[in-house]
Amino acid sequence: MKKILSCALAAVSALALAGCGGSGGSAASPFVITEDSGVVGYYTFDEGVEDNEVVDHSGLGANVYTGALDGSVTVEGVRGLALEFNGDDEYISLDSTMLEGAGATIAMWVKPAEWKDWARVFDIGDTKEDAWCGMDWETKMLRFDVIGGKGAVTIRSPLPQPGKWTHVAATFGAGSAALYINGKLSQKLPVGVTTEDVLMNVVGVYIGRSNWADPLFNGAMDEILVADREFSAAEIAKVYAGVVTPDVE
Repeated sequence: MKKILSCALAAVSALALAGCGGSGGSAASPFVITEDSGVVGYYTFDEGVEDNEVVDHSGLGANVYTGALDGSVTVEGVRGLALEFNGDDEYISLDSTMLEGAGATIAMWVKPAEWKDWARVFDIGDTKEDAWCGMDWETKMLRFDVIGGKGAVTIRSPLPQPGKWTHVAATFGAGSAALYINGKLSQKLPVGVTTEDVLMNVVGVYIGRSNWADPLFNGAMDEILVADREFSAAEIAKVYAGVVTPDVE
C-alpha cells in the first residue's frame, strides 16, 4: 500500500503556524519509508480499528493490539481516516523495544477537540527518566520535555488549535532535542539524555497518554510515525509533505 499526503492538501487544514515547503517556495518531496530509514512504526488508521488492532504500514509488521482502543472510532483525517481518542480511556501503547536505537523521532498530525492541563500527545519512559509532549499547564503552550540522569531540556511552542489539524514532530538523540510544527523547526536545544536513559526504567511508550496521572488526549490523530533515530530538519519537512509506504500486504 502506498499513501502520500500532499503538502498543498495538508496546508489547507493545518494550523497556519508555518508555510508549506522550504524556503524559496519549493515544497519538500514526500518521505519514503525504506529498510534503512529508521522507521519502526507508521500508523494511518485507514483500515479502521478491528478487534483492537492498529495496522502498521512501515513494512515491519509492528501492529498494535490494545484493549485501550475498545470501542474507538475513526473520523475524517488529513487524508483518509484518522483515529479519534475520547480523552477518557483510549490511547495507544507501543513496545519499548521499538526505540532502542541511537535516537528517536515521533511525528503525527493532531486535531485536538480540547486541551486539558498536562494532556499528552505522547509520553516515553516513567516519572523520572522521560520524554513527553503535551500541554504545559503553566504557560498554556505545547511542551516537549526530555529528562534523564544526564540532564533535562524543555522546548515550548504555540499550542495546536482545537478543531484544526497541526503536524507535530519531536526528536532527540545525538546530544540534542528538537520540536517541529507543520514541518518547520520550532526550537532545537542541546541535551545529553539518550534513548537508553529514557528507557532505563520504562513503564510505557504511550500515544495519547501520560506516565503520570495526567489527562489523556482528547481529539483525533493521523499518520503517526515512529523512528529509532533522530530525523533531520530536512527529513521532518519531507514527513510533513507526505509519506510513501512500502509495497507490502
